[in-house]
Amino acid sequence: MRSTARALARTVRDLVDGARDVARHRPAVAALAAIGAHRVLYGVSTIATLLLYRNYFADEGLLRAGLAGAAQVVAAAALGTLLAAAVTPAITRRWSARGWITTLFTLAAVVQVALGLPYRMAPLLVAAVLLGAVAQGSRICVESILQARIADHFRGRVFSFYDALFNAAFVTAAVLAAVALPDTGKSYPVLAAIAVGYALAAAGYAVASRESR
Repeated sequence: MRSTARALARTVRDLVDGARDVARHRPAVAALAAIGAHRVLYGVSTIATLLLYRNYFADEGLLRAGLAGAAQVVAAAALGTLLAAAVTPAITRRWSARGWITTLFTLAAVVQVALGLPYRMAPLLVAAVLLGAVAQGSRICVESILQARIADHFRGRVFSFYDALFNAAFVTAAVLAAVALPDTGKSYPVLAAIAVGYALAAAGYAVASRESR
């Protein structure tokens, strides 16, 4: 029992130390805040999509509802993840991680409205590809920012804090989805809120990550 308590206390202490280390670096703080906001929004969007496939959509030719349709969405998101992994390093070399994160979040806001609003399976699969790319591209950028900004001897604690933030964001998304989403997953107000959230995250990150000269 004592060993468990000591291990828990050590974990909490490492997380607090990691948060303090991050707080010394404005670009790192901005990046973590951005990825935290993204994970909440993406989490709610993911839960809404699963509910749509379970309780709202019906089969349309090759596009399936239910578990088979959800598998199609997962495959589409995985394709987006692979695309982002392929193009993000080249884009950030020519541009910047900061600019790419802002662009990705702006894209996510547009995708939510343009492809989510019809509540049809075909546009939603395209949205899954693009949002999968947003998720992976922004994650790569945030991790590269942390690696560049945080000293080696602090990095382990900082990434522990980063992992904890990821988990907390998904728990928050689950709570918000449980409160705000109907059983079908179809909600225009929630969809609009996610789109606005991404737009605010893009603008907020662009401002907060700007370094003083």
